Amino acid sequence: MRSQTISIQMMLTAAMILFGTQSAIAQDFDQLSTTEIKEKWGRVILCQRIYTLSEVKPRLYDFDYEQCDSASQLMTEIVANYPATEQALLKTQAERHARALSFNTSEPYHSVHACRQYCGKLAKMRDQRND
Repeated sequence: MRSQTISIQMMLTAAMILFGTQSAIAQDFDQLSTTEIKEKWGRVILCQRIYTLSEVKPRLYDFDYEQCDSASQLMTEIVANYPATEQALLKTQAERHARALSFNTSEPYHSVHACRQYCGKLAKMRDQRND
């Protein structure tokens, strides 16, 4: 039981590290470096992949998918400002980053809460941006 509690605490800590803090999200997305875009987009891609897992689907609501899709659209809109070759490169790098993050996520269902928060914040930022 103690090892299970420690394992859960480690997963929550890992999720917090993987998905950053609120202040890291709240910056101006139009001024992100390509490295920051890759990292943020990779997190969204990871969340989208986690949301497709059969053990995770029962924990999700429709708004989870909608927010994650909106977060992905925000990243796509930001990348649209780059030349086509750089867009493709950024997408490839983001997918690699998502794979790397997935190796550090041994129990994906523990990341649902972090994904919900992360995608929700990005979706809200997209809504504010489009207003």
